Parts: sequence; C-alpha cells; structure tokens
Amino acid sequence: METEKTWENIVDVRIRNRISFKGTTIHFSSKNMSEVHPLVCSSTVKSDETMSGIDPRNIVNLEVGLPGDTWWYRVERERLAKKSEWFRAMLMGPLAPERTDPPPLVTIKHIEKRAFDHFLRYLNDEPIIFQSVSTARATLDVAHQYLCSDLARLAINYLEENLNSSNVLEVYENLYLYANPLSFSTIEDKNNESSNKPSAPPAPNDEAGEIAAACTVLLSRCLDIIDANPSTILTQERFEELNAKEIEQIACRDTLRLPNEVILFSALNKWAASNCRKRGVEPTSSNKRAALSDEVWYSVRYLLMTDKEFIDGPMANGILSSEESAFIFAKILGHPSKGEANISRSSPLWRLTNKPRSGTITCHKQDCSMLKSGKKERQDNRKNRRKECASQACSRICTCFVRVLACVFE
Repeated sequence: METEKTWENIVDVRIRNRISFKGTTIHFSSKNMSEVHPLVCSSTVKSDETMSGIDPRNIVNLEVGLPGDTWWYRVERERLAKKSEWFRAMLMGPLAPERTDPPPLVTIKHIEKRAFDHFLRYLNDEPIIFQSVSTARATLDVAHQYLCSDLARLAINYLEENLNSSNVLEVYENLYLYANPLSFSTIEDKNNESSNKPSAPPAPNDEAGEIAAACTVLLSRCLDIIDANPSTILTQERFEELNAKEIEQIACRDTLRLPNEVILFSALNKWAASNCRKRGVEPTSSNKRAALSDEVWYSVRYLLMTDKEFIDGPMANGILSSEESAFIFAKILGHPSKGEANISRSSPLWRLTNKPRSGTITCHKQDCSMLKSGKKERQDNRKNRRKECASQACSRICTCFVRVLACVFE
C-alpha cells in the first residue's frame, strides 16, 4: 500500500508540473546474464567482488542510454530505492521486475548515458564535474525527470557560466517545458512592468517549483543572448531543430538586435522548408506558409526592408500572396493603397508595422547629434527616392505581379 501511494504521488506531481517526458521503457531480459556485456565500472556501482555476499535476487542490471549507445550498470535494488523515490517505485513498487537469479535487465532508453551517470553520482553524494554543455543539458533533463532540484541547480549553474552564441540553441531547445507555466508567454515582454514584478518563491520542499524557477532564469538568459546575436544564431543549423512554439517565441521578440529584417525572413523560410521535409511534404510556398502562423510570418517587419530586399526575398519566395506582396510593396514605396483603410483585424496585413525593434536602437549622449543629423539625411534621401520612383511605380508593381505569378506557377 505504501509503495502504491508513493507511485500515485509521483504521478500526481508529474501531471501537476506538466512534465512531458515519456515514461521509462522497461524490458525484462530472459537471456542468460553470463552473456551480457561487461558492466561499466563506476564508484556508484558495486563490483562483482563486493556483491558476492548479496542475494542475487536483490540485484538489477540497468542498460541506460539511447539505442546503440548504452552503458550497463549492476545495482543493488534496495540500496538504490532508499536514495530515490523514482527508483523505489520502479524497483520496489507493483511494476517492479521480479526477483530472479540471474538478475533481470531493465532498459532505460530515453536518458543519455553520461547524464544518468551524473544522476547516480548525485544519489551517492559524489562530486559531479561537467565536461560539456551537452552533458550538462542532458543532466538537467534527468534532474527534471526525477525531481532532483540540487542536481538541476548544479547543471544550470554550469550552463549559465558556459552559455554563448554557439551553444545557446542547444540549451534553449525545449527549456520552456521546465520553466514556470506563465513565463513562456510573458518573458518576452521584458519592458512590461508586470514582467518585472517578482514572482512568488516556490514552497518549501517543492522540488518541481525550485527547478521551474531556476529554469525560468536560464530561459531568460538564453533569450538575452539570442537578442544580442541574432545574425549569428538564426543562421545556425540548430535553429531548424526548434519547434514552432520556440520559433514564434524568438521571431516575435521586439528586442532582437537585427541589422536587417531579411535575416529573420531567411531563417523562417529555411525552418519552414525543413519542417515540410520532416512531415514528408514538398517544401512549396503554400506548404511553407502553412508551417507557421501568420503571426510569425508577419513578425518580420517587411516595411523596414528596401524595395530590392523585399523583391529578392519575400516576394521571390512566394510565401506571401500576390495581394499581400503588392500591398506591402506599395507601402515600402510610400504609395497609398486603395483598400488600406478597410483592412480588418482578421487580415494578416493588419500586423504590418514600420516600427524598428527596440533592440536595434542604441543612442549614446555623445552620438545623439550625429544620429539626428544622419536621420535627417536618410529622410531626405528617402523623399528623393520616392520622387524618382513615382514615375516608375506602375511598371514596377506590374513587374512584381509577374514575379509573384511566376513563383506561384513555377
């Protein structure tokens, strides 16, 4: 009865904190354990000599790691159960493997082998030394899975100290699953007063709450680095491995320090093509458009592009409809559109803005005068360019329509 209650409590905690991991896969081997590959030697696992006086029916063999890349452990069932409620439920509860001689084999496939080794060291109060960001990130997954806040804190401290633009996406991926539920929808509003209000601390002995609070801070740190280096980060291959929700989180940030909006559009276009291939569909313009919401596609501030950038980028790709492209192109050239006043909030064109991202605006006192004079010069150049383009507007819009139709029917 006690073990059943323990198991129910663990399940309840996992549900309440929205832990999205798959359950441990357990396979019981019927083969002779003399044919099993040698077990990993570790101070966390007793050797054959030290286990000689222990009842073999109290021993369990663990195969841990992703398929084809596993480590083997021979552990004492009751000793490990005393260290972890999760192991107590798995090895001593109603679903525990039978006590047999030779010992049963339990396969744990969803955990990276080195991360699991760190978990065992943590249970045995041994020092943990991370050698890479990848292992620390995998260890954070294990700590969250097994609700070990101290181990999670060790991993997060290492990640924060070693976080940079080359590994930030590896840390950022799926991190929102561990953060506080409201943090993912509000953390981008850094300039909003409500986002700066301190949140309530986790309750005492609330392992899940402590992990969520620490992961929320790490998530914010990741987004700060992405804000500062979007030109480098958005072009990385790892960007294509993010899910649609994470893409939206990044693309809609007002604090991205983008030198050019073309960078963001190119990254979204590349991600959408990759997503189509993952789903087994052709990366056509319509399929790529459907891969992301209008909110994401219109997070690109097209009105900040030049006419050439818009023609060679969004218009050439055909992701925007011909009507959308014509409307945006006319706005870029400064020509009023007939239906502009009748745009409804349901139309994606309503999301258009020519407001620069706050992250791209930097003004030091000694440079303010230079910026003002430069701004005036840019405004004058824009007026002159509009005058020059006025006589050619009709022909250029027609050319744009031809290009759009060519992209659509290609």
